[in-house]
Amino acid sequence: MPRQVWAADRLPDVKQMEEGIVSWKSSSEGEKELLTGELRDQAGSAGSDWFAFDVARMGSATEEQRAAYLARLQDAVEAVYANKEDSMMRLRISEIHRMALTVIACGGDPENFGTDPDGNPINLIHDTVWNSNSCWGDPGDQGINGYIWALLTIDAKNYQEPEGAEWTREKLVSELLSRQLADGGFGLIKTDPSDVDLTSMVLTALAPYRGQDKTYTYTGIISGQEETSTVDAVAEKAFARLSELQADDGSMLTYDERTSESTAWAMIALASWGRDPEQDGAFIKNGKTLIDGMQAFCLADGGIIHSLDSDEKETEGNNMAGYQTLYGLEAVRRLWEGQTRLFEMTDAQTVSADAIAAADKKLPALSDTDTTDTRSSEEVEADVSNRTLYLTAGIAVVIVVVVVIFLVLVLKESKKKKASAQNAQLDDDDDDEW
Repeated sequence: MPRQVWAADRLPDVKQMEEGIVSWKSSSEGEKELLTGELRDQAGSAGSDWFAFDVARMGSATEEQRAAYLARLQDAVEAVYANKEDSMMRLRISEIHRMALTVIACGGDPENFGTDPDGNPINLIHDTVWNSNSCWGDPGDQGINGYIWALLTIDAKNYQEPEGAEWTREKLVSELLSRQLADGGFGLIKTDPSDVDLTSMVLTALAPYRGQDKTYTYTGIISGQEETSTVDAVAEKAFARLSELQADDGSMLTYDERTSESTAWAMIALASWGRDPEQDGAFIKNGKTLIDGMQAFCLADGGIIHSLDSDEKETEGNNMAGYQTLYGLEAVRRLWEGQTRLFEMTDAQTVSADAIAAADKKLPALSDTDTTDTRSSEEVEADVSNRTLYLTAGIAVVIVVVVVIFLVLVLKESKKKKASAQNAQLDDDDDDEW
């Protein structure tokens, strides 16, 4: 059962920030309500799905709105399955986990969500976790992120582990524990420094297993040796490292940069473990808490900026910062009000398949230009970076070709002069004047 924590003096601050973000996002979409219009029609993209997840967990979305969003999201999922080869190249497995979590939050059934081209029900839980032979492959193919989101997905509603499952809960937990770095945190690879976001995500995924005497045996990524530990022992070191990465103003540091996303994930980690960010001494610096730190990222219009340490001061809200801050705040609010954890969605109100079908019939048809970009913002950024790299490489090749042509012409001219000079015969060792 969730534990209620009283922080009535800061609850209004948290709710005000939540309402501000929702208002900012609605205004930026040109809509009075969030789950309508373009945001709804872009279901299946990270920017839309996470906001849908947020407002569903906040209890701010009506059943009709959630049904309409699920209808659009079902279309997006079916489109992904209709072109598996392209989808496998374009999407990471955690992107499908995100869709599954959004389905759950909005009240849908991820084990029976639309149909594939052969007319079979689509089971997002089976295909992305239990069965590594599915089209999405092994969760570990994406590294630590794959394990994190797979575990969060199957624990969202305590989905039953089927007999013969390739990836079990014990296996996923063991993989996460094995990746703890020497300083107690977690990173993408063993040579990375501890990352606040990833460390917080691991702690959030491990939260359902806290307080257990069960031990896990695994090969440590740093030691290369067999290790045995409980979840609580690993978590204690991880929280200690997180505390060291908190700035004096209460916000969290990502490679020495204060960011709202890292602050939000630290809030989720603490709340998931029942630790009150307003009372936990390890996360109060100079009298400043994570809530204080988060307030520094808020703009007057409700938007949230990404960083307090950018080269140029940010003056407009950032989409990713907005939806991550929103679910960070919601995690804390749920703790204070005695509700289930953010990713523990046994309390999600169900929307029937009939209601989704009825909502789908009422929705306007999407035009040919209304295509859903299911890439995450990180993938979009990576794509832009790759294009920039290719362009730079192309320019470099052109420069090299021009230089080579110039040198060839100079060499030819030099040889002509040497051939016409009667007294210019030099030994091979001296032929370096061209």
